[in-house]
Amino acid sequence: MSFKEGRNKKIMVKIFDQLFQMLRRYSKVFAIRFDLRFCLETYNNKMISKFRDRLNRRLSKKYKCDIGYVWVREQTESAETSHYHYVLFLNGHKTWKSFGFGKIIDSVCDSLNHFSPYYPKNNGYMIKRDDSKSMQRVIYRLSYLAKNESKGNRPRGVSDYGTSRLKDL
Repeated sequence: MSFKEGRNKKIMVKIFDQLFQMLRRYSKVFAIRFDLRFCLETYNNKMISKFRDRLNRRLSKKYKCDIGYVWVREQTESAETSHYHYVLFLNGHKTWKSFGFGKIIDSVCDSLNHFSPYYPKNNGYMIKRDDSKSMQRVIYRLSYLAKNESKGNRPRGVSDYGTSRLKDL
């Protein structure tokens, strides 16, 4: 995707890195994208960290596989609260549809009382290791997370993004 203010190359590299780390582990990777709106303003990323920890714990228990993720924080200058775009990467041999993830994500949001989830249309992608078309579709869609617009409107010392830290096997 192209954007008026361009893309953040560092975020794009992090997205690619975590996706490729998952493809090294599994020949098929399922990606699911969703958004989280904050109900209250936050001046740090502690709540997204709590959300990530609870979500990963539940997904690990259910799917028993490595989990990759990328989140980005956005806030327009006129908005009072921030929101997050989130993508999960899971073993595509264990899950292949976004159906059912909403219940888990909603449950984690309810337990924290701070997030309201949103699920865009066509938010699930199956990526196959040697299939460039499946790779192009997901990279195109995930490039939205790296847009420069609405980044940087945050307190000093607070990050615009976070990722899993999957390393080479």
